[in-house]
Amino acid sequence: MPPPHEHFVHPEARSLSASYYVYVGVDSLANYEKGKAQGIWGWESSVLDRGGADGSANRTVALRIRPDDYLILGFSTPGGPRVNDQQFFAQDLAEVLITRVTRPLYQSVAKVWDDKPYPERVDVEVLQTLERVPGWRLGPAAMRALRLSGTKQGTPVVGEPVAITALEEGTDGDQDELDLTGDLDALVSAIRRREQRRLRRLKFGSLTEVMCDLCGRTLPARLVSAARIKRRADATRRERLNPDNIMAACLFGCDALFEHGHVVLDATGTIRLNPDLQGELLAAARHLAGRRCGAYSPRSRPFFEAHARRFSQERLDQRWQADWDVATDVAAMKRHSEPERPTLHGLVQGTNDPHR
Repeated sequence: MPPPHEHFVHPEARSLSASYYVYVGVDSLANYEKGKAQGIWGWESSVLDRGGADGSANRTVALRIRPDDYLILGFSTPGGPRVNDQQFFAQDLAEVLITRVTRPLYQSVAKVWDDKPYPERVDVEVLQTLERVPGWRLGPAAMRALRLSGTKQGTPVVGEPVAITALEEGTDGDQDELDLTGDLDALVSAIRRREQRRLRRLKFGSLTEVMCDLCGRTLPARLVSAARIKRRADATRRERLNPDNIMAACLFGCDALFEHGHVVLDATGTIRLNPDLQGELLAAARHLAGRRCGAYSPRSRPFFEAHARRFSQERLDQRWQADWDVATDVAAMKRHSEPERPTLHGLVQGTNDPHR
């Protein structure tokens, strides 16, 4: 059954993604965090029903939002939106959340927020979170749309696409522009590059040489990838940003062998070859069989398990299947009986807790 406000847009009616802006006040911090975590944003029905009959009604605007449009949430400015344009433009936004709409306006009362149901909803995929964003970086058109949204209780306001230079410390001058005027795939690629650089810094720090977690060779850092264990397409946003989902994999074969499932880890953290390997692939991977993976730990185990099940769930022997539960129990007992030894990456960062 289609959502109550489902609407048809001819596929050739708009060739480019549109940008919609929503201002979120500081009093809505809890709702903002929950919506961001669950990929949902919502409004009260009474708020969307306000506006004129000339196409400017809030619901009319919300109904125009379609999949692959951008919903850009600006969170909290010191003076709020009820100031003049010049004052609002001069402020910094505490956070800017760039999202891609995955489901247009629909109604649901499934609980997401604590204070109200906000039944008029859109589903979104979080593309990027930018902190402490000066108004000039968004530009006057985007800031004007955010200010108007703030004066209309956070309703969506259509605005011009923007190009945001997302500056990060420690990028050595290699900065990506998040261009919302261009192709979505290009934007996503830029965001992934920035995300990967951030995780690489968290995992490897300033090391010039890094040991491959699979083959054990110590190589120049430029020849070792910060490889995802659970692939990005299957991971939640929280999992994508978790350093425990990253391991060191050298570019002399280990990175590709793991990525494509030619090697997987068993329940003890031991590398096993995919049963389908043969010929040159088998020869290339054979030296890894039976090695202990340096990145395996109780925290990374769920990611390795997800990887193994992608490629080998139906081919795993019964003992390996049972070992997952046994290994989990043994690891839990060890954590209660002895302190966990710090890892090399933890020593580099000065702590063994990547979330600290």
